[in-house]
Amino acid sequence: MEDPRRRACETIWHLWQEGEVINCLPEDLRPGSRREGYAIQAGLEAFSTKPRYGWKIDATSLAGQQHIGVDQPLAGRLLAERVLADGSVVSIAGNRMRVAEPEFAFRLARDLEPRSTPYDVSEVMAAVDDLHLCLELPDSRFRDFARVGGACRGSVTL
Repeated sequence: MEDPRRRACETIWHLWQEGEVINCLPEDLRPGSRREGYAIQAGLEAFSTKPRYGWKIDATSLAGQQHIGVDQPLAGRLLAERVLADGSVVSIAGNRMRVAEPEFAFRLARDLEPRSTPYDVSEVMAAVDDLHLCLELPDSRFRDFARVGGACRGSVTL
């Protein structure tokens, strides 16, 4: 039997490429936890033709978390083919969320390796090399993106 995680990745990748939406992943592909959702998200990199560009954090405020139905911030991969060059002209005609979010992008001078204890602010700031202003054009492959929940949402942050 084919791995459900891989099938979930294929489904999500296809939805992004075709600009299609669904209510939620089919029951047999749906992650049961945030950890499983992140595992699916990690598998999406195999479908990318370019290396990972970086990381993002979504829902950093309580209001943002309430808006999309999660109980804590979510980390997401930034795939290089979804990053546009400075000065690019972008149409949001196919974007269902129809919003542009001003963001701060930090370029790190060094990697912060995974570890069992959280990094504190001073450790993270010591790793920052540069700060850039950018825009995020969020969208979702779920019809009701505000109600899909954390486990599924973690699997589709691109």
